[in-house]
Amino acid sequence: MLLLHGLTGTPFELRPVADRLARNGVRCLAPVLPGHESPEALARTSWLDWVGGARDALISLGETRRTLVVGSSMGALVACTLAAENPGRVDGVALLAPALELQPLGKLAGWLARNTPVAGYVPQIPKGGGSDVGDPKARAANPCMETIPFRAVGELLAFQTHVDALLPRVRCPALVVAGALDGTVTVAGARRMAGRLGGGARFVVLPKSRHLVAIDFERERVAADVASFLDSIPKR
Repeated sequence: MLLLHGLTGTPFELRPVADRLARNGVRCLAPVLPGHESPEALARTSWLDWVGGARDALISLGETRRTLVVGSSMGALVACTLAAENPGRVDGVALLAPALELQPLGKLAGWLARNTPVAGYVPQIPKGGGSDVGDPKARAANPCMETIPFRAVGELLAFQTHVDALLPRVRCPALVVAGALDGTVTVAGARRMAGRLGGGARFVVLPKSRHLVAIDFERERVAADVASFLDSIPKR
């Protein structure tokens, strides 16, 4: 089992899912993706680096009877990329609040990063209230970065375009989960991803959750849904 965090995040945002799967005897690997040591390091990486780090992690899992890739936000885009590249290796993907379409302010930031020199003058965007989580205890405990590099948002927009084109090549079973109160990405984007995946997908909207659905109010349901989804995938 490979679990991939989102932009400026850490494996913590997938901890409840990993804990549930580990209790079921599933071996889990949740790497820190390239650039996520600091905002400055992240500003120097590209989406190709994020995918490259996940590829290395997938290889390090070795031989398995069944491999599921779980991705949160940007990690969901990485999961789709791995599934498209490795149809015989990735048996299913669980895509949690996939970052296929940002909310308007995020779109604007990405456009500015890619088309203007603003990133040279304002390299980091403060997050303000912290991560996009409704549960205040989970938000306070989440060790994510306090700023977002402008350049990284531009890279995310470029990555979205790349992934959108390859979604029909993802033919393994898929679970797509969205938070109805997500202030970072749109539910419409998650729904569109579910409809474009080549193997089809089960699409779930959580009424009480914001962006980081795996640690928010409905985290137990998310963990149970991912575990049930894994159980539905035949072993090789």
